[in-house]
Formats: sequence, C-alpha cells, structure tokens
Amino acid sequence: MRLFLLIKRVWNRVMSKLNHHQFKNIHKTAFVSYKATIDNPENLYMEEYTNIYSGSVIMNSKANFIMKKYSGAAIGLTVITGNHLSPIGMWRKFVTENIKEQLDKNHNADKDIIVGEDVWIGANVTLLSGVIIGRGAIIGAGSVVRSKVPPYAIVTGNPAKIMGFVFDPEQVIEHESKLYPEDERLPREILEKNYQKYFKKRLKNIAEYQKL
Repeated sequence: MRLFLLIKRVWNRVMSKLNHHQFKNIHKTAFVSYKATIDNPENLYMEEYTNIYSGSVIMNSKANFIMKKYSGAAIGLTVITGNHLSPIGMWRKFVTENIKEQLDKNHNADKDIIVGEDVWIGANVTLLSGVIIGRGAIIGAGSVVRSKVPPYAIVTGNPAKIMGFVFDPEQVIEHESKLYPEDERLPREILEKNYQKYFKKRLKNIAEYQKL
C-alpha cells in the first residue's frame, strides 16, 4: 500500500512537471497539479514554493490569480475572479461572453484575487472576486472568502469570519524580523490596529459565532 502511494505521488509530480510549460508566469519551484483546472494559464501568477493541488478550479478568464511566495492551498480550491452581470431585460443564462465584452469593456466586473506570502488555505476553500488575503493568514477548510483578510488572521466559515490571529503584534514583529528584510516588514501600527479591530473588540461576537 505504501509503495502504491509513493508511486502515485511520484507519478502526479512527473505529470505536473510535464504540464508546467503552459504556465508562463509561475516560478520553477511552484507546483500546479495536472488535475487542477485553470481557465487562463496566462493569468496565473505563482511565486517561489507555492502550490495548487488536485481538484482545484481556477476561474480566471479575464483577471489574475496571484499567489505569493511560500503560500499553498489544499485540495479543492475554487477561485472565481469574475462576477455575473445582470443586464436589465435579459436572462442571466443568455449573457454570453460577447455581451459581457460590450457591457463591461473595462472588465470592472472581474477583479484580481491576491494571496499574500506564507498563507495556508485549507481544503475546499472558495475565494471570490477581488479578495486579498494578507500575509501569514490561515483559511479554514470549507470557507467562502468574500472580503479582505488582514495579515496573520485565522478565518473560517461561509461567509468567512475572523476567529483569531496566528500571532499577536509583538510575535509578528519577532517572526518577521527573522524572515523578511526590514523594508518588507509590516508596520507595528497596522498590526496593532488590525489586532484591536478584528479580534480584541470582537471577542464576544467571536465566542457567539463559535457556538453555532
């Protein structure tokens, strides 16, 4: 059984490497499973040591999906960079790509999705148009992320809500001093503001949500 799993793992890696040539904007150390569906490979940007595993669907026909270094997603990631247009007097089923081009020439209905550095995304997570996930965040399995996630936040649910933070501000400062150049580290005032706004002032709401 272990030999079978090892062979299967090696086979998946080999097939994914062979599939690598179609991606012009991903780092050589990035991994995209050949079992993942990517609508537009040219709009996929992946930095060093990032990964997208099998069962993932990246719907990025007109906007970009960007994953920064050392971030990864478990199986079943769904990324949707576009929004459905609802023209007056038309059934949504019949809004073709040509009609979308005419009504939305600047592609304002399609927005980039950006995953910051060192983010972990659990299994079967959905990221919706325009979402930005801050550095170091953790997205719980099955979450549907509809809005911006601050750095180092822990979120879960549908819609995804902040349940806590990986580190407090002092720990983040220590953590980043060992990993990032000084000019790339997050400012203390931003860290403290986020920690107060999304965690300290919401402890009661978080506790009530966790009981559901």
